[in-house]
Amino acid sequence: MTYNEAIEWMDSRHWSGTGKGIVRSQELLERLGNPQDNLKFVHVAGTNGKGSVCACLSKILTAAGYQVGLFVSPHLKRFNDRIYFNGTEIGDEDFARLASRIRTQAEVMEDAPTVFEIMTAMGMLYFAEKQCDLVMLEVGMGGRLDSTNVIRTPEAAVITSIGLDHTKELGDTLEKIAGEKGGIIKTGGTVIVDGSNTAVMPVFEKICQKTGALLVTSAPEQIRNVVLSPAGEVFDYKDLKELHLSLTGVYQMNNAAVVIETLRVLEQKGYRIGEAALRKGLSEVYWPGRFERLHEQPTFLVDGSHNPDGIRALLESLRSYFPDKKIRFLLGILSTKDVSTMLQLIEPLAEEIGVIMPPSEKAMDNERMAQQISRECGVRTTAFDSIEEGVRSMIENAEKEDVICATGSLYSIEEIRTCANREFHQNCGGCERL
Repeated sequence: MTYNEAIEWMDSRHWSGTGKGIVRSQELLERLGNPQDNLKFVHVAGTNGKGSVCACLSKILTAAGYQVGLFVSPHLKRFNDRIYFNGTEIGDEDFARLASRIRTQAEVMEDAPTVFEIMTAMGMLYFAEKQCDLVMLEVGMGGRLDSTNVIRTPEAAVITSIGLDHTKELGDTLEKIAGEKGGIIKTGGTVIVDGSNTAVMPVFEKICQKTGALLVTSAPEQIRNVVLSPAGEVFDYKDLKELHLSLTGVYQMNNAAVVIETLRVLEQKGYRIGEAALRKGLSEVYWPGRFERLHEQPTFLVDGSHNPDGIRALLESLRSYFPDKKIRFLLGILSTKDVSTMLQLIEPLAEEIGVIMPPSEKAMDNERMAQQISRECGVRTTAFDSIEEGVRSMIENAEKEDVICATGSLYSIEEIRTCANREFHQNCGGCERL
């Protein structure tokens, strides 16, 4: 099977299945020899911040000299960028080879695995081949029944911030969602929970009592002496002074606190990491599409926030970085999301809203969303026929002092980045590119 044939096969698979994905993953991995049983994991669940936490941990542990696997979703550009080894995505040849091996097993299963389950299996096979010391394993959705939860007790389970998202699948209250996320906490393990989850902390405490797991929480109130800049944040956390984090967005400091507490747990288990690797990893980590600045004058930001809590965090960052500034939003949201709440949050800060459709069959129609904005918000609104048209129009009509923020869905990120970089290269030769 060539790489292109592997991609065609992946594209022909279902994105969602009937029944429990974890059951299909267990069967598929058993057919493949259970490669996950030879690996050690940091398993990361949560509503927002999972990818950033995984990226930070991967960068720091690599700097400490470990062989590190990283499994994340969704991909922004192509399937390969879900699977990394020491910061490099899986190559086309390995992707095709492993896809061929998985296909022989997947196509004889009575309940066919989904794309995510196939990618989970590929990650496990690849990481086992690479003999990873540790794998940063991001949950796809939820936790308890997620395909990634096939693993045994990890070196650490991590739960980032909890919010209302995927309520149809996970439940319509924070407590129900926390219960599903807490499903990654295993008997005798250790879980690190974002300390900002005060409303649902009793849920995690109860799970830990039942499983005998150790509960560790971060302390966001001990983030102090914050200095914001386009290059990231400088801050103190507990006894650590003047940490430099290259990821921008004030919410990233909360994620960094979770990362630090996770590293301390790993050090207690015998991993040799050290402060030098921590500082190097935090200062060099790169994670696209999270309050990412593509340009200055005008400022063009792209952010993958796609639920109300993510939007709240984004708006807090916008107000912190650009005080007293109205924002020109380019917005595309999936129809399965809480669109009304997201619009209510955005409206007070919006100078205008351009509407696009993310490249997903679940995307909310641009005209319908523009009509909803007109009904619910007093903001100038334009519906664009394509992401390219929306990006071009926002840039062409911007003044140097304007701030443009493209947000609403991770699925739009890569096309927005590509279009924006092309537009600035072609039409803005005298302004500042990052």
